Amino acid sequence: MAMNKSAGETKVKKSSAKGSSAKKAAPKKAAGAAKKATAKKAAGPKLSEPQKEMLKKVQAHTDPSGYRAEKKPENKTLETLLKYKLVKKGTKHKESGFYHYQVSNAGLKHLKSLEGAGSSSGAGSAPKSS
Repeated sequence: MAMNKSAGETKVKKSSAKGSSAKKAAPKKAAGAAKKATAKKAAGPKLSEPQKEMLKKVQAHTDPSGYRAEKKPENKTLETLLKYKLVKKGTKHKESGFYHYQVSNAGLKHLKSLEGAGSSSGAGSAPKSS
């Protein structure tokens, strides 16, 4: 019986050594997966021309409370931009019942990318026409 007990103890030691090596291998796989996840970048939403114009109009508005839509179609466009988180909803206007909107940080980044894309395409077409 003494032999069986000592044999069982050695088996326990071997299995604990295997368990610790498996634990070391797991973080390496997780680190590789984290690198793959950070490599991908989500593309911004594709906006129609009226949505782009509305985003520029909201940015150009100087009222500290934000831009207020005067017509229902403008309000629907602003709600779509809100869904994409390109604008922030502010306080409600007492008389009209519509909300004030301001450009969010994501909206500013989107506008910068639009300006960058517009200037590069314009510079590429200018030498062709000369």
